[in-house]
Amino acid sequence: MSRNETHIASLVVHCRPEQAEGAAASIAAWPGAEIHTTTPEGKLVVILEMAREADILATMDRIRELPGVLNTSLVFHHAEPTEALDEIVEPRGENS
Repeated sequence: MSRNETHIASLVVHCRPEQAEGAAASIAAWPGAEIHTTTPEGKLVVILEMAREADILATMDRIRELPGVLNTSLVFHHAEPTEALDEIVEPRGENS
């Protein structure tokens, strides 16, 4: 793949319920990280958008080190040339 890529990943982060809010706040403050949803049981769905796969892995390591985090699971990873993300995608017709 090209050097100018954007990597998008989604994770499920399982936290102790009483520490999930703090973990979510820490993650949300990092560049390229977004909390998509949280549950009362302490599960977070996290979206990462970063320039390199190594950045995704390093961020997962940082998340694992947060107080109260029990487990981090990669659910989805996709790399795309960054310039392709600016392309307009036209909807396909029913017969296309």
